[in-house]
Amino acid sequence: MDKNARREEMQKILRQNPCLTDEDLAKHFSVSSATIRLDRQTLGIPQMRERMEQLVFGHPSEYVEGVHVLDLDVGVKGVGLFRTTSEMADSTGAVAGDKLYGAASNFAEKLAGVPFAPTQVGNIKYKVPVKPNTVLAVKGRIVLMRGKKKYIYIGFFDGDIEVYRAKFIMEILN
Repeated sequence: MDKNARREEMQKILRQNPCLTDEDLAKHFSVSSATIRLDRQTLGIPQMRERMEQLVFGHPSEYVEGVHVLDLDVGVKGVGLFRTTSEMADSTGAVAGDKLYGAASNFAEKLAGVPFAPTQVGNIKYKVPVKPNTVLAVKGRIVLMRGKKKYIYIGFFDGDIEVYRAKFIMEILN
């Protein structure tokens, strides 16, 4: 396939699925990621993160405690975006862990689709300091249901790097 045909096809594909990464497109077209980046820049197509931001912040979407929900399969998994602000920064200049914990906890409850007891077990790991004014991808999934308890994993990602992870064991009230 010549580059003009590839570029046309890439535009069509990204209109249908703007969340594809350069790597996904490179595999699809059997070219390098660098070739895809060059094609994208030539066509004026922004990076995946910017495309997702335009999708979410340019259109109404569900909003859960700071997380703009992109896709939610209640009881199974969900994806969203979390935009940090300068008001979330602590004395070190990084986003305070309690802000990420609050967003993760609320996203977990939304993901489960049922209210939880106010007491829950939470295990968190703040892996990489997050700067204010960063947009993080939020991914969540329910990994186990045992009795009236749901085991939920929530991860915050800056690009491909997981910067914060929360594991919850939540008791269902109903």
